[in-house]
Amino acid sequence: MTSELRHLRRRFVALTALRWLPTGITAPLLVLLLSARGLSLGTIGLLTALYSATTFLLELPTGGLADVLGRRGVIIGSSVVAAAASIIIAFATSPAWFAAGFMLHGLARALDSGPLQAWYVDSVHAIDPAADLKPGLSRSAVAESASLALGAIAAGAVVTIAPLPPSGGPLIALSVPFLLKAGLSAVQIAATLAWVQDAPTHAGTTARAPGRATRVLARSRDAARDVPATVARGVRIAGASRAVRRLLVFTGALGVALAGIELLAPAHASALLGGETDAAGAYSVLVTAGFLGSAAGGALAPLAARLARSDARAAAFAAIGGACALAAVAAPLAGVAAGAFVAFYLLLGVTGPLTESMLHAEVGARERATMLSVQSMALQSAALVCTAALGAITGATSLAVGFGLTGAALAAGGAALGRLRPGAAAEAVQEPNHAAPR
Repeated sequence: MTSELRHLRRRFVALTALRWLPTGITAPLLVLLLSARGLSLGTIGLLTALYSATTFLLELPTGGLADVLGRRGVIIGSSVVAAAASIIIAFATSPAWFAAGFMLHGLARALDSGPLQAWYVDSVHAIDPAADLKPGLSRSAVAESASLALGAIAAGAVVTIAPLPPSGGPLIALSVPFLLKAGLSAVQIAATLAWVQDAPTHAGTTARAPGRATRVLARSRDAARDVPATVARGVRIAGASRAVRRLLVFTGALGVALAGIELLAPAHASALLGGETDAAGAYSVLVTAGFLGSAAGGALAPLAARLARSDARAAAFAAIGGACALAAVAAPLAGVAAGAFVAFYLLLGVTGPLTESMLHAEVGARERATMLSVQSMALQSAALVCTAALGAITGATSLAVGFGLTGAALAAGGAALGRLRPGAAAEAVQEPNHAAPR
C-alpha cells in the first residue's frame, strides 16, 4: 500500500470516530432527558417514531445529494443539521420543540447515510482502482464501535459534574451532553473542511457548476418518486425467494427489538436507580458495555456458524437467545437486568454478520442495492410502528409487558431464520439474467 493510501485511510478512520463520538455521548441519555422534562413514555414513543418516519421518508431523496453536491458538502450539511437538532433538544421544554429537534435529527441521519464512506471509496479508487477496501472499512467499523463506547462512558461523567439542577429551567444537567454534541459537530465540520476533497468523479459538482440547484432538486424529486418503485421491486424479489422473505421478516423483528430496548431500558433504569439524573451515570456505563458486547458478538459470529454447522441455525439460536435476554431486561434486580442487557447486544452482534452474509448469498448482483434499500426500510418502518405503539401499550400496562412483546417479536424473527435454507434463492434470483431486464 502506498503512503498516500495509508494517509487517506487514517483520515477516514479519524473522521468516522469524530462522526460517532457525539452520538455515543447522547444516545444513553435521550430518553432520560425527555422523562426529566415531564414527557410520558407514550409521548417519547411518538417522538421516536417521528424521527424514524423522517429518516425513512428522506433516506432515498437525500441519497442523490452526495452525487450532485459532492460528498464533502453533504457531510458538512449533515453535521450542521445535527448540531442544530442537538441545541434544540438541549433547550426544549415542550413536545412541539422536541418534535422539531427530532425531525432535524432524522434529516441529519438521512443526509449522513453513506457520504463519508462513499468519499473514502471514491478517493481510494482515484489513487488505485485495484486497491483492497477491506482494511480501511474494517478499521472504520472498529473506530465506530470504540467511539460509541467512549461517548457513552463519558456521558454519565458529564452529567455528574455538570453544575446544573436535575430539573427545571431551560438548561438542566441532562442537557449538557447535547450541547457538547453540538460542539463536537463543529469539530467534525472543521476536520471535514481540512481533510475531505471530493474525488475527480465529483469535482464538477462544486458551487461554481451552473444549474447546480436545479440538478439537486431534480435528483431529489426523482429519488422520492423512486421510493414506491424500489419497495415494489424488493417485494417482487422477496416473492420469488422464501429465504429473502425470511431475512426481511427477521430485519423487521430486529427493528422492533432495537426500538423497544432503546425506548424502555432507560425508563427501567430510572425506576430502579431513583430518577433520571441518578440513573445517567450507571446507564451510560451499561450502554458502553452493550456496545462492547455487540463488537464481541460480531467477532464470535464465524465460530458460532462453525459450531452450529450453518449460518442460519447460528443466527436463529442467537436471535432466540437475544429475545430471552430482552425479556429479562425487565427484571426488578439491577444486576440481572444489566446482565440481560449486555447479553442481548452480544447475541444480536452474532446475528449481524451471519444475516448479512446470507442476504448477499441469496441475492444476485443486479438486485443487491435494491434489497439493501428495502432491508433498511424494513428496519425503519418496523421501528416506527413499534415506537408509536409501544409507549402507549407500556403506559397502559407495564414495562415488563413491553419488554415481553418486543422479545416475542424477536423470537418470531429468529424462528423464521431457523427454517431458512441457504442457496436455492440465489439461483432463482440470478436466473432471469438471461431474459430481458425486469
